[in-house]
Order: sequence, then structure tokens, then C-alpha cells
Amino acid sequence: MHRVVRPGALVVYTVRNIEDAHYRTGLSHGDGMYEHGGFIVHFFDRALIEHLAENRFDILDVTDFNEGALPRRLSRVTMRRLPTP
Repeated sequence: MHRVVRPGALVVYTVRNIEDAHYRTGLSHGDGMYEHGGFIVHFFDRALIEHLAENRFDILDVTDFNEGALPRRLSRVTMRRLPTP
């Protein structure tokens, strides 16, 4: 994202988080990834969100929410790209 997003631009994304009912279930592929029904899902904790933004983005907000009948637990991340030094 850093390569294609202009300095000052916002990035908003959602990820399944480690509070999700499927976390640590199914076939483990390592690094917080588990396979369910043929799909591999990567589950994020706050430390991973911060690590991926480190030195390139300023995290403005992380909001956890539920979605669907399970329910799925997700985090919505809003961040701003920092200027290149």
C-alpha cells in the first residue's frame, strides 16, 4: 500500500481479529492463518496491525465490530500515509 498510496491519503481496511470464533480452529497454516472450508483466513491482533503500519502510516482508528450470524469479529483500521522522509 505504501508504494501506491499518496502521502496524506487515507487507507481503510477490515480484518478478522483474534476475538473471532474461528481463531485457532481448523487447519493451521502458521502466522495466525487457519483454513476453514477450503479458505485460509489470516487473523490479526493489534500488534500486527501496528507493525504493518510502522513508520509508513499513522493509525487514526481501530474499531472492533461484529458481522453476520456467527458472529465474525473484525477490526476496521483507518490510517493516513506518512510523507516519505
